[in-house]
Amino acid sequence: MALLLRGLCQYKTPAVSFLFRSISSVYQSGLTMTSSSRILPEIVKPTRDLREYRGIELANMMKVLLISDPSTDISAAALCVAAGSMHDPKELPGLAHFCEHMLFLGTKMFPAENEYSRYLAEHGGYSNAFTAQDHTCYYFDVSPDALNGALLRFAQFFISPLFTPTMTEREVNAVNSEHEKNIPNDTWRMHQLEVILANPNHSYCNFATGNRDTLWNIPQEKSIDVRGALMRYYESSYSANLMNLIILGKENLDELQSMVESMFSGVVNSNNEMPKWPENPYGDSEVQYRVNTVPIKDIRHLKVIFPIPDHSENYKCMSDGYLSHLIGHEGPGSLLALLKKRHLANNLAAGGVSLSRGNTVFKLDIELTPDGLKQVDDVILYVFQVNRFVQSIL
Repeated sequence: MALLLRGLCQYKTPAVSFLFRSISSVYQSGLTMTSSSRILPEIVKPTRDLREYRGIELANMMKVLLISDPSTDISAAALCVAAGSMHDPKELPGLAHFCEHMLFLGTKMFPAENEYSRYLAEHGGYSNAFTAQDHTCYYFDVSPDALNGALLRFAQFFISPLFTPTMTEREVNAVNSEHEKNIPNDTWRMHQLEVILANPNHSYCNFATGNRDTLWNIPQEKSIDVRGALMRYYESSYSANLMNLIILGKENLDELQSMVESMFSGVVNSNNEMPKWPENPYGDSEVQYRVNTVPIKDIRHLKVIFPIPDHSENYKCMSDGYLSHLIGHEGPGSLLALLKKRHLANNLAAGGVSLSRGNTVFKLDIELTPDGLKQVDDVILYVFQVNRFVQSIL
């Protein structure tokens, strides 16, 4: 069951600290210059943290956080680019996700489609990636002695991917398999329901995963060149100034910086503007709905969604943390304590969620008991009574 409701209250909300957002707080004024990078002299860290940190911005404006830990038993890296499913062209839903898949299948420097995964497997490593609404993140870990080789292969994803034509249809099938795997998953089904209930003209409503119909069958019928569109999307969206990179290794900071500068400076900077969607996908026409759903598994949940103003620029205030604590508190006198006392619920989670840059919602997820499902109207009433109380003390 899901409810979409008007704004909970006017309060400042921090952005979810995804990689491409969280690193940006490191780069303040007072930067100094090296031959190719701007360096932040000091990053504040806990006194017990023995690792060393350095934030740099490469000449191509890629932001990098270097972490040196001589005692680490694993090295790792992650790169996020501010391009995701909300950038999909209308005629090709799932293109951003498809691009994520294709980057793993060979580059000009390493044309073998399994070279990256082979190297990581031979050195005790692992890799994966995910495509979100407004960003895509790639990451790996590897044996500390193999970091240099892993980074070299990884960097080429963002410099010279092949997008091999003969692998296009095969990888479309891989995307389709992923979509079919999600269909019987209640979490994915609820997410897709939330997307469908949003403003249909908002990019948040894009079909993020894609399938064979959206990426192959329908484009073929319309004579759309999927590979050509894929390459245009990559060239227009994967700009160095929209990328943030984190690297952890046993090397010292100067060595890590040298590795990064030599391997990632070749990423093209198109000077793209950071995309933002200031309009919330849940406007006046998309709220005050109640939807009942039948799950696949034997679960009972009440989900309540409040569109709220975006205050990501003031994320240091952690204001949604205060609200989450007030509503999600589990002690005496709390909403959950009341629901448990009346045998209506077992658990409750509440918090702000950034849907994309520029818009945020506050979500409550209550795990209901069988009695709670029968008396769900009472549970909803208690939620709004707590909401009114919180508004009265803010």
